Amino acid sequence: MFSEKYGYKAVQAIQIGGISDKLRTRIWNLFYHAEIQAGGLSSPRIQSAFKGEPTIEEKIADKLGFLAGSSNGTISTIDRIKEYLTIGCCWYEVYDFVEIHLSCLLEDAKKERAKQYNELFVDEKSGYRVVSYEIVQITNPIELETIETASLTPYDAVKQHIHKAIEKYGDLQAPDYENSVKESISAVEAMCCIITGLSGKQATLGNAIKKLKDASVHIHPAMERGFDALYGYTSDENGIRHGGINFQSVPEEDAKYMLITCSAFINYLVEKWSKIQTKENMEKLNGE
Repeated sequence: MFSEKYGYKAVQAIQIGGISDKLRTRIWNLFYHAEIQAGGLSSPRIQSAFKGEPTIEEKIADKLGFLAGSSNGTISTIDRIKEYLTIGCCWYEVYDFVEIHLSCLLEDAKKERAKQYNELFVDEKSGYRVVSYEIVQITNPIELETIETASLTPYDAVKQHIHKAIEKYGDLQAPDYENSVKESISAVEAMCCIITGLSGKQATLGNAIKKLKDASVHIHPAMERGFDALYGYTSDENGIRHGGINFQSVPEEDAKYMLITCSAFINYLVEKWSKIQTKENMEKLNGE
C-alpha cells in the first residue's frame, strides 16, 4: 500500500491469534458478493431455492447452530450471518466460518473460493491460509514475531524487501519461493549497506558484511562466514539471483529458512547498531 510504503500509515503486522475488523469485513464481502449477490436467477443459490433445497446461507446457518427461519420475523438468515461474522463471533470462529463456507460448495467453486480467500489473507497479512480447504497457520508464533519485527524496521529499503519476501512465500496458491529467497537476502544486504554506507557497485552483501566492523558493528567471525556463504548460495553462477538451473525450483523449506534467518539477522543488526548510535550520541552530548 502507498500509505504504508511511504510511512504515512503504520505497516500492518502479520495477524495471528486475532483478526482485524477490516479482515472480518472483507471476508463477509467476499462471501456476500460471491454467493448471495452473484449470478442472478441462474446462480446455484437461487436454483436451490426454486427446488425447495436449502440455500447456501441456510446450510451455513445450520452448521453454525442457528435456528431455521427469521428471528421474530425481522432478521433474515443472511443478516444473522453478517452480524455474527462481523461483530458477534470470536476471531477463531471467523476462520471456522471460512471452512464451513468452503464445505458447502461444489469442487470447482470451492477451488476458486479458496484461491480468493488466500489472496485476501495475503493482502491483509493474515498468518493463516486455506490448505486442502482447511485453515492452517503458516508458521509458529516465534517465527512470525521474528519476521514481523523485521518487517517493521524503520529502514524503508529493508522493509520493502522483507514485505516482498513474505508476500511471495505466503501465497500458498502460487508461491514464489525463488524470489522470496532473493528478497530475504536482499533485505540483509540493504541493512548491511545502510550501516556501512556502501552504495553503487560496491553495495553488495559480500562487501558490506566485511565492513560492518568499520562501523563498530562487530559480529562473530563464524556468523560473518555463515552469511557470506548464504550470499554465495544466492549469488554464484548457478545461484538463485542469477537464475541458475540448479535453483529453478526452490523448496518451501529453503524459502522459509531464509525468510526467518534473514529476518533474525536484520533484527540483530538493528539492535546492535542502535546501541552503538545511542552510545555515540551520549558521548557527543557529554562532550567526549
